[in-house]
Amino acid sequence: MLFADAFKYKKWANEELLALGERQLEQLPEHDAEFFVRILNHTTVVDSLFISRLSGEAERYGADNTRETPTFTELKARIAQNDAWLVDFAQRATAEELQRVIAFRFTDGDHGRLSVEEVLLHLLTHGSNHRGMASRTLAIHGLERPKDTFTRYLHEAQPGRRELAREALG
Repeated sequence: MLFADAFKYKKWANEELLALGERQLEQLPEHDAEFFVRILNHTTVVDSLFISRLSGEAERYGADNTRETPTFTELKARIAQNDAWLVDFAQRATAEELQRVIAFRFTDGDHGRLSVEEVLLHLLTHGSNHRGMASRTLAIHGLERPKDTFTRYLHEAQPGRRELAREALG
């Protein structure tokens, strides 16, 4: 169940960052606005590549980013589609499925072999790293950045946690 919660968090964190980015993107210098979109596009391309590998479908990308920078609307749609797939997959994944090993080629042509569990962990850490880069782009220009911690997400998603803590701590 931890992976299910973690991918729900990833979806929530992406939505929060994209909402802030959408409101503030025009306040960034052009090169930083493009970086913001491209770094998040990179994560969604990598998510897409691994979704294809997990599902046994043909990969839609031959590199770890697209040549053209998508519009913000296109980026949001791609991220939402991938996040929905990953949440659903993580909720349905059995212990046996998590141990399944997949062999694949990275976009640089090198061979890879990971368990499904390792793929999921990679997607979580990879996404977190690049959300941080995008968030930093907002911060260095004095713009609002997300408060996207896992603990904040859990307490917003499950408000009863706070009441249980109050009861336990008196």
